[in-house]
Amino acid sequence: MKTALRFQIAPASRWLLGTLSVGFALAAAAPFTARATSPDQPEAEQFANLEDQQLETESAPGPLSGQPIPMPKDLSKYIKNVNAAKVLGKALFWDMQAGSDGLTACATCHWHAGADVRQRNQIAPHGPGKPDNDSFRGTNYTLKMDDFPLRKLSDPRNRKSSVVRDTSEVVGSQGVIKRDLVAVRDGNPRDLGTTMADPVFHVSGANGRQVTGRNAPTTINSVFFDRLFWDGRAYSNFNGVNPFGETDPAAKVWSFTAAEGLKQKRILIERAALASQAVGPANNSVEMSWNGRAFAAFGRKMLSLKPLALQSVAVDDSLLGPYAVPRGKGLKDSLSYATLIRDAFQPEWWSSSNPVDGEYSQMEANFSLFWGLAIMMYESTLVSDQAPYDRFAAGDANAISASAKQGLEIFMNQGKCINCHSGPEFAGGTISTLRPSGRTEKRIEFMVMGNKKPAFYDGGFYNIGVRPTEEDLGVGADGPFGPLSLTAREVNGTYRHPGHDICDTDRIAIKGSFKSPTLRNVTLTGPFFHNGGTATLEQVIEFYARGGDFHERNIDDLDPDIEVLDEIVGNPERIQNLVDFLKTLTDPRVEYQRPPFDHPELVITNGHQGSSKGVALDKRISLPATGSKGGARLKRFEEILVDGVPN
Repeated sequence: MKTALRFQIAPASRWLLGTLSVGFALAAAAPFTARATSPDQPEAEQFANLEDQQLETESAPGPLSGQPIPMPKDLSKYIKNVNAAKVLGKALFWDMQAGSDGLTACATCHWHAGADVRQRNQIAPHGPGKPDNDSFRGTNYTLKMDDFPLRKLSDPRNRKSSVVRDTSEVVGSQGVIKRDLVAVRDGNPRDLGTTMADPVFHVSGANGRQVTGRNAPTTINSVFFDRLFWDGRAYSNFNGVNPFGETDPAAKVWSFTAAEGLKQKRILIERAALASQAVGPANNSVEMSWNGRAFAAFGRKMLSLKPLALQSVAVDDSLLGPYAVPRGKGLKDSLSYATLIRDAFQPEWWSSSNPVDGEYSQMEANFSLFWGLAIMMYESTLVSDQAPYDRFAAGDANAISASAKQGLEIFMNQGKCINCHSGPEFAGGTISTLRPSGRTEKRIEFMVMGNKKPAFYDGGFYNIGVRPTEEDLGVGADGPFGPLSLTAREVNGTYRHPGHDICDTDRIAIKGSFKSPTLRNVTLTGPFFHNGGTATLEQVIEFYARGGDFHERNIDDLDPDIEVLDEIVGNPERIQNLVDFLKTLTDPRVEYQRPPFDHPELVITNGHQGSSKGVALDKRISLPATGSKGGARLKRFEEILVDGVPN
């Protein structure tokens, strides 16, 4: 159950140092000096002058460095060399050859602080449930600042004020042209496909790149989540094949031992949501693949290619540097994907000389297992624990400004932000929150909802009134193997939560609920919300301060904290305090692309220019490789809307 926490400003005489519940003691590195304050002074000035006081922080998140990185307990059953797995995962994540078009990598939608800030050809129409007056602005539209927020009110302080504009369009990420797969080709990064007429994504009759139906969340710090994707469909237990974990009874991988030979085996690897997530986009016909590509065929293609053959890699890249080709492209010839798999994974999963189904090698047939776990291992290194807030939480009182400290107080109290963005991760749905060591699981919780009626719901997933519930059900939707929601699965008997016995007469509130994302590096990961509906942090705070946009319409499933925040709404000073605090969560290593956030060269598409043979031609931008020294400062989304993606 969500509980409102209290963050207090306390006189130094009441300050007690000790081991706090979050596992750290926040002692001031430079004690405050006494100075008088006056009730007539502005709030920020009063706060700045409270130099004889300290922050009582039993509820304040500690530094992220104190949070253990959750990993599968049985990892050694699959991975024999952790560093080799990380090297493999980074190569696969950034390799543009993975896309059917030979240009689209995982990183294509997660290149900018783990997110995507492209501004051209990034809009998708939502589909069923959209307002009658809705219209799709079309493929190749260039977003500008005046387009945000997508739902604009005449008075941003009042959710009941007249609507200036509203759209159910989504700011997503451009993927691939709509095509049917004909074949993958050994040694060729581009698959063979047949172009299909696309009634939605086209430019003057020429097929354009399709756009995803949700905004791309950051991959940085994603290792801490229990489930991934906005709707939680990437399960915490990885089945080695697809995102759906235990719910897919047919998902099996191939095992080979001398005693048993080659046979199919069902596996479930706990605490591996990153792996479940990684296998989703690879063969998705919007994101990375022509329609109909299977993982074994994808594996055959990648095993025939030189890793990162189209991209330069810095010789001082934190993982790939020792294998980079100086002044060339890709990794050294001695380091093939097959070699990396043999180095990283136990022989049980790749060593058979017998073909699977007479067509694929065991290594090809198990490529989804290698892809998922290797990318998980790489992404587990993407932990941004050196933000100014981390120094402050570790005891450096001067690490953040007085305004940011006031913003932290608002974050913990009047803003109620901490209720959904808790812990050092500043997120909901994390393993540390939902599955605390030695304590009761909280993957299903019970609380009074916005309509004042209690209900069960999936912990870490909330309906906050961004869009009407029926427009996108989020975790309340069904997947290919039944409900995505653990609460709904508890009702139908396919999931058992410790301490709960929910029956079909109990009320559940799961529709329109989405995972509460991390706020770390949030200055760099706009646009915000699952629909990408706001461009700036100020717009996000205004949204919360007015009690959301669809408060009354979504009331049955609405989070109870979504209400007018009287002490913030219409208060520019307090809004600025919150923004200043949120800025302290940005790790400079992320901002300047320094290790472990360095990367190979990446060519991204940013819309189209012209067409040929019925297909729109890409406008391409090359992002240079970075290494130990990092690279150019990453821009905020609102800067991109003005200046464009840097070339």
